Amino acid sequence: MQLNLNGKVAIVTGGSKGIGQAAALGFLAEGASVLICARGKEALEETVRQAGKQGEGRIVGMQADLTKSEDLKAVVARCVATFGRVDILVNNAGSARPGDFLTLSDEAWMEDWTLKFFGYMRMAREVLAQMRKQGGGVIINIAGTGGLKPIGSYMIGGSANIAVNHFTKALADEGAKHGVRVVGINPGPILTERLEKFLSTFGPAGASREEALKKMTPLGRVGKAEECADLILFLASERAAFIHGANITIDGGANPGIMG
Repeated sequence: MQLNLNGKVAIVTGGSKGIGQAAALGFLAEGASVLICARGKEALEETVRQAGKQGEGRIVGMQADLTKSEDLKAVVARCVATFGRVDILVNNAGSARPGDFLTLSDEAWMEDWTLKFFGYMRMAREVLAQMRKQGGGVIINIAGTGGLKPIGSYMIGGSANIAVNHFTKALADEGAKHGVRVVGINPGPILTERLEKFLSTFGPAGASREEALKKMTPLGRVGKAEECADLILFLASERAAFIHGANITIDGGANPGIMG
């Protein structure tokens, strides 16, 4: 299937690791140019290195803290200055910590929401203004199934994710006025550094690493970052031109709910 992304320009936040990195490299393979941003300089440099010759002149790594308005404004400005436009935004930066409800502080809630929800909102607002000038674009918000499957030990992330789902649908209503499609993705267990870090929280108690990973989905395995990236690339393409305001789950059947 031809995605026809050649010549497009994407911003991928959190683009130095995991799903973001896989998406960035996927965009390059499809002929798009990409600006990736993240807090960690070394991981950004490693992703640019992995892009190799394919990324020459088509990938920029930019260190940025998306809890800071000035940083996210600088990301969009850098993308426009370098590539001339922004056709695709993949909001992917940030995660929220698990923990006991009675011991998680107000500061923990505020810090994680500032990145996971407000970082997405502010970046989308900045990019939508640019896309309006251009006459179109696509915004993809990466949330997570924590919003669809409430867990007492993951209240910060779950509540932020469901807020992103709501925001995605509301932004789709606004974006349609300007020719901008907006979609959301709810990844379930995807084998990333983050999943490894929180395996003891989300995996079955007492299970070995291999057993825990197998038991996370009815398919008997967790997903790959590249599988999530494939969905991102499809949704960013004209092949998905009639998919708008949807939140799509990719989780190997781990979420048993009717919705999502």
